[in-house]
Amino acid sequence: MNSTNVRKFIALNSLRTGLGLAARLSRPLALAWAERLFLTPPRHDWPAAEQGWRDRAEQGVLHTAGLPQPEWDGKPMRTYRWGEARRGKVAVLHGWGGRATQFHAFVAPLVAAGYQVIGIDAPAHGASAGRQASVLHFAHALERLLRNEGHVDALIAHSLGGPAAIYALATARLDVDRVALIAPAIDVAAYARQVARLLGLDDGLRDAMQLRMETRFGIQWRELHGAARAAQLRQPALIVHDRGDREVPSAAGVAIAEAWPGAQLQLTDGLGHNRILRDAAVVERVIEFVRG
Repeated sequence: MNSTNVRKFIALNSLRTGLGLAARLSRPLALAWAERLFLTPPRHDWPAAEQGWRDRAEQGVLHTAGLPQPEWDGKPMRTYRWGEARRGKVAVLHGWGGRATQFHAFVAPLVAAGYQVIGIDAPAHGASAGRQASVLHFAHALERLLRNEGHVDALIAHSLGGPAAIYALATARLDVDRVALIAPAIDVAAYARQVARLLGLDDGLRDAMQLRMETRFGIQWRELHGAARAAQLRQPALIVHDRGDREVPSAAGVAIAEAWPGAQLQLTDGLGHNRILRDAAVVERVIEFVRG
């Protein structure tokens, strides 16, 4: 293992040990700690490939509104705009731990095709404020962006941005013509089980965390399931997923495509979860779909 992986391994073991001790001493303490970990995304510096596109964008600010916890509202979120809307507008929504600039491979060809590209850093991501986030944060951020813009010709979302986009489209009736999802997640409960295994949480503590969060947010996790909500949508859709994705199995993308009436599905090989955003063939296929 390289030094970065060693540090991650040590940090994870420390977390597991700490949570195990907290669970023996105080279940409420362990529950609150586990919830905070579940809602806290990783922050990453902008890689060199993204810095130029970040600095080249027309940047703005929108504020969070309508989130279920008062302390989450009123926080500034960074918005980005590239190009002129000669042909229309395309919105992008990143995934967990990501940034709008992760779509940099799409920006130049979309702008060249006459589209203006707009994006937002979700709360606690990129240049946006906040320390905690969830699928609801993402969905509300997207709704704020699109309400501000009006009609959008296409929406491209990655990873957790996928179920957030589906939920926002199904519940807020946003004015979007076409939707492309890349490596979309599908089920918050499944993700919670994965995180619980990683942290060594027992089923009782995981179930208690889910109940606590559902109560605080005023929504059950099953209401956020990507396939169930996708069945309610009628926009033309393209789902792209890599068969070897280790973060979100391709079965998630397949299930969303099967549930979404008329959706197209394209499976790739050897691109994983993040490199798929930079693959020239994927970019070309998505832009072809955007152009109709």
